[in-house]
Amino acid sequence: MKKTILIFISSYLPSKQSGGALRTIVNMVQLLGDDYNIKIITNDRDFGDQTQYEGIKENKWNQLEKCQVYYAAKNQCIRKLINVTEFDTYYLNSFFYFHLSIKIISLKFFGLIKKKELILAPRGDFMDGALKTRTLKKIVFIVISKLLLLHKNVVWHTSTESEAAEIKREMGMDISYRTALDVPDFSLLERKVNSRKKEKGFLKILFISVIVPKKNLKFAIEVLNKIEGDYTFDIYGPIKDEKYWKECLDAISLKIKARVNYKGEINNSEIHNVYPNYDLFLFPTLGENFGHVVWESLAFGCPVLTTNTTPWNGLKSFNAGWNIDLNSFDKIKVQIEELIEADRNSYSKFTDGTTKYINSFNEEKTLKDNIDLFE
Repeated sequence: MKKTILIFISSYLPSKQSGGALRTIVNMVQLLGDDYNIKIITNDRDFGDQTQYEGIKENKWNQLEKCQVYYAAKNQCIRKLINVTEFDTYYLNSFFYFHLSIKIISLKFFGLIKKKELILAPRGDFMDGALKTRTLKKIVFIVISKLLLLHKNVVWHTSTESEAAEIKREMGMDISYRTALDVPDFSLLERKVNSRKKEKGFLKILFISVIVPKKNLKFAIEVLNKIEGDYTFDIYGPIKDEKYWKECLDAISLKIKARVNYKGEINNSEIHNVYPNYDLFLFPTLGENFGHVVWESLAFGCPVLTTNTTPWNGLKSFNAGWNIDLNSFDKIKVQIEELIEADRNSYSKFTDGTTKYINSFNEEKTLKDNIDLFE
């Protein structure tokens, strides 16, 4: 008999958000949906929306591809829902999200919902870059959690061993964890990567991500302010932190204002119309436990300039991009300026390099590790 996994996540399809947790769960459903019964409890609307998704049945189970999804309205009693649902394992997708993580952990701790194995994927919440932006509420919750032993019986899903070390640093060395890299969209490996017609003396630069301090868009703008050479910089992604977005806009100098364009949110089904149009994906994130946007950029043949705080290391050795130290501002500037001057022939090695890099990804191990999470 198939096991049933009960997944809690803030948004699921038909969400238009492009966050990594959503993409991971969509890919995980495709991977595990034939071998497990998958049930998902999520919100009935996208982040920031005043209206619910079109075409869903609110507060009822909806049949989607390889899973059932319950779109819960704000007034839905999650405790009652859990207690009338048959399942074997809880699977949570955040450490700090109150409604569908902290609340579930607390209900289980006080014996108000079913006693089942609980797996928690913090999705990079404990990375140095994420904790640099921690609020007082987050600090208080970590302290209370440790005092009450709130997460004592939790099994942590870590994407890498370094993420496991970060959780141990905050929560204690005796945590129970299982490591499995996030599931990317393997279907992207089946597409043919076309050579780019890179124009010498001009660079088309791309940024795709949610706009929050952790993604470090402001740093990218500050670097581009100093660049000598011609380029455009297009920004895609939902604005989740209006204050930070204003800081980013204020950081744009008059010199480059005409070159910087905000393109709004993008549905994941449209990414094939975006990545192939750019020469460089600039992503100076403070830290990622995976980074689906990096995977996508490489799959579409666009080299990546990102930090050394993601799983995507060794980019330069493949000519697939560069892993940068955020303290090396001048080196980053020089690297972009050299790329601006590259012509089509000298640039072609980067397109070939992205293909070689992504084909080195250990697909079989990733699939096995994710199946073993629930065994």
